[in-house]
Amino acid sequence: MNQPRYSRLAIKILLLILGASLLQAVLSGWITQRALRSDMQDLLIEQQTRINRNAVQLIDRELDIRQQFLATLAAQLALSGRASYPAAQRLIDSQRANINHYFPGGILILNDQGVAIGESTHVEGRLGTRYADRPHIQQALSSGQPNISKPIMGRTLNAPIISISAPVKNARGEVLGLVAGVIELERENLFDAAVNLTLGVPSRLFVLDTTHQIYVTATDPKLAMQPLPDSADSPLLAALRSGQSSGLLHNSETGGDDLFIADDMPHLGWRVVSLTALKQITDKLDPILSQRLIIGLMFFLLLALALVLLLRRAMNPLSAAAHQITEMMEGQRPIQPIRIDRTDEVGHLVHAFNQLSQRQQQQARELQRERDLLRSQFDQSSDAIVLLDVHSLQILEANPQCTRLLGYSAERLRGRPFAELLAGDQPALPALLQQAMTEAGHCIMALLRQFGGSVHCEVTGASVGLPDQRQLMLNLRDISERLRSEQLKNDFVSTVSHELRTPLTSIYGSLRLVNSGVLHSQPEQAASLLQAAEENSQRLTALINDLLDIDKLEAGKLELKLQQLDVDQQLQDARRLLASTAAEAEVRLQLPAPHGLHIMADPQRFQQVLANLLSNAIKFSPPGAVVEIATQATEQQVRLVVIDQGEGIPLAFQPNVFQRFAQADATATRQRGGTGLGLAITRSLVRAMHGAVGFSSTPGQGSQFWVSLPRVLPPNMHAPRSAAPDSNGSKAHE
Repeated sequence: MNQPRYSRLAIKILLLILGASLLQAVLSGWITQRALRSDMQDLLIEQQTRINRNAVQLIDRELDIRQQFLATLAAQLALSGRASYPAAQRLIDSQRANINHYFPGGILILNDQGVAIGESTHVEGRLGTRYADRPHIQQALSSGQPNISKPIMGRTLNAPIISISAPVKNARGEVLGLVAGVIELERENLFDAAVNLTLGVPSRLFVLDTTHQIYVTATDPKLAMQPLPDSADSPLLAALRSGQSSGLLHNSETGGDDLFIADDMPHLGWRVVSLTALKQITDKLDPILSQRLIIGLMFFLLLALALVLLLRRAMNPLSAAAHQITEMMEGQRPIQPIRIDRTDEVGHLVHAFNQLSQRQQQQARELQRERDLLRSQFDQSSDAIVLLDVHSLQILEANPQCTRLLGYSAERLRGRPFAELLAGDQPALPALLQQAMTEAGHCIMALLRQFGGSVHCEVTGASVGLPDQRQLMLNLRDISERLRSEQLKNDFVSTVSHELRTPLTSIYGSLRLVNSGVLHSQPEQAASLLQAAEENSQRLTALINDLLDIDKLEAGKLELKLQQLDVDQQLQDARRLLASTAAEAEVRLQLPAPHGLHIMADPQRFQQVLANLLSNAIKFSPPGAVVEIATQATEQQVRLVVIDQGEGIPLAFQPNVFQRFAQADATATRQRGGTGLGLAITRSLVRAMHGAVGFSSTPGQGSQFWVSLPRVLPPNMHAPRSAAPDSNGSKAHE
């Protein structure tokens, strides 16, 4: 009799639970559907905003890269002295690969009258055509500043284009011509990359010129240079002109709403606008939600059937415990002790399970702590660490320090063969790893950086992981600075040894001949040898003084007596002191016309700076050359420029020009002497006198070193404001 009462009660409980569960499922589904639609719309707005901003940044970056490339071409053309057809053609031929990469539509070189004298892509009738009537060409020629034109129709291409112009200026700031790059809006160009950001999203992209009220480009390139429609004809343009940067517009064709996002490019007067139909996105949710509802109902019916079967049976404590254990094993409930008031076999079984569960949880926590500790050590290590697959030697994981060392992100490194990071002229990777894996051993590897160059690393390795999942862990320690210091020390020892050995040998030989008495009857020859010994002693003294000066400058102990100096007189004194050196090298020193300029500097140290720069220019100039000194002035500064006609400075050595003991040829057999301290002392002295020093050089075309010092103005006098700008590509050391 008890069983029917239990069954009726169980059925009532079952119906109550199923009814409440069904109501909860329906309400949850409805709430979930509304929340999911709202979240999807918010997510889409966030995604489109990010995509739109990325498009703006991409266009900005691509335009800036092309503008910088044109500025580099203009600087190279300026070194020839004037914009001529041969110089333009040589420049185009030398940079054709880069020109085709950055400007598939080609570049055009104009002289100072706006006449085309060079083109990278031949177009009939373009050479010799005068483009000075174009507003953007007029502006670039008159202002001497680079600019980007509005979308225009190409005169000879007969297609919508954008022109980027960079002025060609000499050292005096005079405009010699222009280098103009052409971007064709209907062909593949930098805007395609921005449009491609929306792939996978049903969106349209527009780039609008709000200043001239025309389309720059769009997802449909036929809109390029088309006038923007009136606000009455376009709700999108009406919203943008009212000052809105984002929002929803009703689409009469789809019956839904369109999301628009707009970002400004104020320096160009452009707006980048994306337009996305929300209905095409949200409508995709309906089949998914319907499918999930059907699956939920089927699961609900199956669960109801299971509950009916379980409740019809007389469940004993063992089945209840087994059900709880099963749910915990399947992850349907957290692992926790099972409570049961039994002392029989069922009670012992449940107690044993509880003990096993507690032990597993404790082991899992300890294992998780160890993993967290290893992950923390891996991420925060001062050395770069990579994990390699033991068989394929592909990178499985890399820590943040590895990203900082090589420039590659962890995502770019994962799955990449480690051998691809090795620089050339090294043993094979297995041989290097075998050396790194030996006990207390290591190896040296030169690894490639993402953005060029390489870094030398001391590599140690170890095998880690489970026996069936072995991995190689490599520690990469950057030793480039140590190697550079060792090389600098070796170069210094070689340089100083060379500089000391030559004069000491000469002094020793001269004194030995004089002391031998052989020259008693030849006093003139003895006097000549003594003179040579004296000159070499002075050379040794100069070397010691240079070493002492650089030491005092770095310690801040060098005392300077700053006073007003006449620049013209100082240049005359410097030419007089170096007259014999220039005559011996068959080089002529050419001073500028007197300008009555005055500076604030230490007279002795200023002469030392001039001597270092002029002696270097003389030393590296060929016989018969002219070393020219030019002056430029602003209200605050006077700049002296030393221009030589030598071989120029190799590009690879230019970053090290002002470093101590730095020489392009640091071997003991170099053709030109010197310790490599002159320019380092010059930089320190100029900085101590509150000035700046720099240079510009093109290999094979000579160098220009300049020094800028504070100007002293006579009372009631103001200098002109037209300051000569730095040469393009110059390197300054303030």
